[in-house]
This record gives sequence, C-alpha cells and structure tokens, in this order.
Amino acid sequence: MSKSEISLLDEQLRNRAIGSLDISCGQAIDSTFAFADSVYLEARQLENYESSTTFTDSLLDLHKRYDLLRTMLWFESIDLRAKCKGSFHTVVYFYDYNTDDVTVRARQLFFARALAELKDKNPDSVLLIPIARNMGLESIRVASDDFGIKNSPVIIIDEKTIVYEISSFDEFEKLVLQSNN
Repeated sequence: MSKSEISLLDEQLRNRAIGSLDISCGQAIDSTFAFADSVYLEARQLENYESSTTFTDSLLDLHKRYDLLRTMLWFESIDLRAKCKGSFHTVVYFYDYNTDDVTVRARQLFFARALAELKDKNPDSVLLIPIARNMGLESIRVASDDFGIKNSPVIIIDEKTIVYEISSFDEFEKLVLQSNN
C-alpha cells in the first residue's frame, strides 16, 4: 500500500472520528490543518520528483490520489467550518496539471506564489487546498462545475468568492481574510 493510499484511508477515518466522537472545534481544526499541511508537503515532494523524471502512469495515478485526498479534505472543511462558525478560511486553488499552454503556466506560477505567501503569513487561519482540474476525475469535475468553473487557474474562497485574477497580494489577502465577515 502506498503512502497516498494510507493517507486516503487515514483521512476517511479522521473525518469519521471528527463526526462521530466528541471532538472539540479546536481539536478538529488543528487536526484538519495538520493533515492538510502533511498532504501539501507530500504532494510538493511528488511534484519535485515529477519535474525530474518522465511522466509515467504510476506517477499520474499517484497525483490523482492526492487530488482526491485534497478534494475530500475540502468537503470535510466545509462541514467543519459550518460546525465551528467560520473560524478559518478555505482557499481552494484549481489549476491544470502539466499544461503545455505557456500563458496558463505563467498565471498558475503567479497564483501559486501568491497562495504560498498567503499561507505562510496566515498558517493557522488559511486552509490552502490545491486541486488539479484536468485529471479526468468525476468528483472534481462535478465540484468545479457546481461553481461554474470552466478554466484554470481559479481560486475559490470559503465557497463564496471566485477569483480569476489577482491584482495585488494585499488586496487578495484582504479578500480572503474578510470573506467570512
């Protein structure tokens, strides 16, 4: 069993524990952020490996597993934020995986840098969830269609605000941090 499969099972059980046991909002949020950070770091390691080798079906499958895991995390965070009265922000970043379009790649790099800075400045209040839209996964297609998303990159803030352009980091950060207010 691969590390991503173990993480997927762990996420399912962690989600059930949060829903079934008497776990406080603080514990649930801390657990969610720790899990999201772990998945983010594992996926970054995968991206570094992918950039140094040719794409194989097994690498593509592994990336799909991480996208499914992040999608599950997103759905869990929606319920958790509702239960815990909006005590953190979800920032879902839809991008295109391994695109050949130079313009899209440049915009994605700009978005990724802004999102990394946002997360670095707000580690305990911003749950960053990057998800590739173009992996052929039905759950991700359905979710992005529900928000009317047709192109990447795009950012969804707290399931309310859709961002296609970032004019300045300060304006973007203000938009995210004031989203639940």
